[in-house]
Formats: sequence, structure tokens, C-alpha cells
Amino acid sequence: MGGARRGQRTTPVVMFSIHETLQRRTMPAMAIHIHIRSARRMRVSAALLLLSALFTLAPEGAAGQGRVRPRTAIADSLSYRIATFSPSNGPPGTPVVVSWQYLPARTPMRIGVGAQRIGFEALKEILSDDSGEFADVTIKIPEWARSNRPVHLIMFDFYFNPLAISSAFHVTDGNGMLVRAGRLQEARGSCAELLSNENQLYWLTGDTGAFQPGDRVVVQAKLADSAACGRGERDVVLQVAGVRRAIGS
Repeated sequence: MGGARRGQRTTPVVMFSIHETLQRRTMPAMAIHIHIRSARRMRVSAALLLLSALFTLAPEGAAGQGRVRPRTAIADSLSYRIATFSPSNGPPGTPVVVSWQYLPARTPMRIGVGAQRIGFEALKEILSDDSGEFADVTIKIPEWARSNRPVHLIMFDFYFNPLAISSAFHVTDGNGMLVRAGRLQEARGSCAELLSNENQLYWLTGDTGAFQPGDRVVVQAKLADSAACGRGERDVVLQVAGVRRAIGS
């Protein structure tokens, strides 16, 4: 196995395997076991506490104590740490340009990508500026990402304590298709609704066949303009290409 030359710094590849129990947009404490693989094959296991689901930001005060707060931050809270990134969808390997605000100031940290029930991978080390921000950092969506679930960008400090989680990046295949499994909900307006297995709500435009609210289904679709269902820009609308009954339902 080829090791790093003496004095050469290497960035470890970090994978987080998450054991979790999800209940309607809430998540209890999760044990995250961190395995660091580097030139020296370092292995570290640690327990971290996340009080927030990937889709529900933590309340004020939930991010750790004692960290340097950015001057412009309203509070040291995940809910005030804002990520912007482009594009917001694409296949594995897609370059994504990321900016983040309201992080700890002048602090080295790591940015990674993760998915529920899969894990997290640290991708790059960065240093925030005097205002607790960084801009135009490019990462690539890992090859392990799949079109059957979204991934999220996540910020860690250098000790792998989570600092912030972004909104979803929707992984597609090479044709722009994605797959979502979940339960159909009562329609509000012209579009059907799907509550996914990851507990995210999607609006469906197009033919869902004879399926009824309460049915568990698997939807193949493309991302559509939110205006197609009269939704806001943060809502996710899918143009349905096919629907089948979920296995075991």
C-alpha cells in the first residue's frame, strides 16, 4: 500500500455510519461512529449527539458551547447558519459551488456530503473568514450517491462536531431522473403529495394512476418547476414518469 511521503500532509477520508430511528420529522440521539482512513490507517470511534433531523434544524443553543461566534450571527444555532450552493441537483460527480454564512469565525473546519441511512464523507478542509463565512468553494458529489435519496452538505469542526446542515441536493441519474419511495398523502390543490421514506414532502404533477392516499408507492420522476403545483421556490415538485406499488405494501 503506497503511503504518503514524509512531511506530506494528507486529508483523511471520513465516513460516518449512522444508526437512527426516524419518527415524523424528529430524530432521537444518534450514535455516529467515525472511521478515519489515512496513510497511517487511523481509526477513531466517537459518539456525537445530533438533536436535529436532516430536515429539521436545531433550536437555538443546540450547536455546541464555547465556539467563537461570528460577529454577524444572531445566535450560535444551526438555524442561523445559511448555505447556498449551485447546482442543487445532478448525478454523482457533479461539481457544486458552495458558500456558507454564520459559521464560527476564523475557524478551520471540514465540509462533507451525507445521506440518511448511508453515512457522511468529509470532502474538503476550509478556513472561515473574520465574519464566519466562506464563498465559492467547489466540491463534487461522491460517486456513492444514488438517485433514490437526496444528500445534504454538512459542516464539521476539526473534531467532527456537526456545525450546520444544508437543504437537500437531489441526486439524479444521467438522464435527470430520480426515484422516491414513500406514502401518498391527501392532495391539497391540483397536485398529489408524497411523504418520502426520508420524511421529506414532495408534490407530484402528472398521472399517479389508480393509487390512493395512504398507498405506499415508488415514484420515478424528474424535478419540475415549483410553479407547476403553485408552490414556493423551496418546495420540491416532481414530474411523474411512472409509479408502482412499493414492495411489501
